[in-house]
Amino acid sequence: MPTAHPVAKVLIAVAVLAVGSATPAGAQIGPAPQRRTVQDFFAAVRAAGIVGTDPAMLADGYDVCWRLWRQHSPAKQVAAAVQRDHPPLTAEQAKRFVIAAYQDLCPVPGAYDWWAYGTS
Repeated sequence: MPTAHPVAKVLIAVAVLAVGSATPAGAQIGPAPQRRTVQDFFAAVRAAGIVGTDPAMLADGYDVCWRLWRQHSPAKQVAAAVQRDHPPLTAEQAKRFVIAAYQDLCPVPGAYDWWAYGTS
């Protein structure tokens, strides 16, 4: 049975949350959430117990984005590849690395798609 694309699952979940938590008319809307940064990525992977040099971890994080966005690889497959490439990592650490990269490094839907337009 084919599985849904990980980004599609996230988009569907966000849409369901948006519909379920619609703000009533006249309600005060708070400031927009801040964009996540590379430093957020480093903090998340270090909180998962992952150590390494910043340039190498950043390169691996952007590779995760490439696999998710351009190759449309399932997140579990990407986490398995991260663990295969870095044997000291546990499956949980590899999963948390992929999540951190997705949340903090990968382009967001609706934003400028660097992967499509920034590489020529």
